[in-house]
Amino acid sequence: MKIDVHAHCIPEKFYVGGNDVHITRNGSDEVLHRTDRGPSYIGDTITNLDKRLEEMDREGVDIQVLSVAPGLFLYRLQPATALAACQSLNNALAEIAQDNPSRFRAIANVPLQDPELAARELERGVKDLGMRGLEMSTNIEGMNLDHPSLAPFWAKMVELDVPAFLHPTNVLGQDRLDKYHLANLIGNPTDTAVAAASLIFGGVLKEFPRIKFYLAHGGGTCPYLRGRWEHGWHVRPEGKINIQNAPSEYMGLLYFDSLTHSVPALNYLVETMGPERVMLGTDYPYDMHDIEPVKTIASLPHTSNAAKEMIYSGNARELFKI
Repeated sequence: MKIDVHAHCIPEKFYVGGNDVHITRNGSDEVLHRTDRGPSYIGDTITNLDKRLEEMDREGVDIQVLSVAPGLFLYRLQPATALAACQSLNNALAEIAQDNPSRFRAIANVPLQDPELAARELERGVKDLGMRGLEMSTNIEGMNLDHPSLAPFWAKMVELDVPAFLHPTNVLGQDRLDKYHLANLIGNPTDTAVAAASLIFGGVLKEFPRIKFYLAHGGGTCPYLRGRWEHGWHVRPEGKINIQNAPSEYMGLLYFDSLTHSVPALNYLVETMGPERVMLGTDYPYDMHDIEPVKTIASLPHTSNAAKEMIYSGNARELFKI
């Protein structure tokens, strides 16, 4: 079995209703509308289930864990407005998974600008809708993930025993990354590293050692900075403010998708973090997605077949209780 843990979807049923956030069709175009910014074209692949299933079969993917498009993190909106939109999205995403149990699972979107509201919506998604976790940004409108206000939400994640998929948006340094698609090519992996460092050095993983996070895009630059973080913790006092153990002990609690766009880079990730911490991920359906994910993992030069099976599906089956 091959399980894709990084696959974005906007349900067609989200078209319906007078939400402050919704999608409309304009001829053959599909347009995302939000009250906090102008409309944006999103194409049709992200909503078209028939096309999705065809491409999954072509790419060798049996199951996708569906998460919303990162453009639907709604942290700028008023909490009540964001909650209503998240509820609509979660209901529709969960219905897709319920109607197609052999091909899909779904994870929730929650209004993290209000952690208590977010905790309640996550609980509803998991207990009432059968969702298997949540997707969230690497920052909450510029707030790093070690902020104390998020502690009740982390506690709810541990209570429900579900993972959070960390996906970059609103990345740092955008004033210098506005050319050449650098906000994606550099901003995304860098912001993911900031999120991981905040969880580690901020003491979140120390306080909640049973919490589960998996990082998009192979963890961004995070795995390749591991040695630098370790050395810095030993020689500088700032890194010891919240943690008494070396950062590598906490980094070992994280999971990573396989989307590195490079077999040597993926090989480094697997050898450094261990095959039990890596899961197949494609970033479907965007232009940055890996269209040959099975071949990518099969190409790993130093990984046993048993370890490759863990990456293909074994780790995801355990994390998402499939």
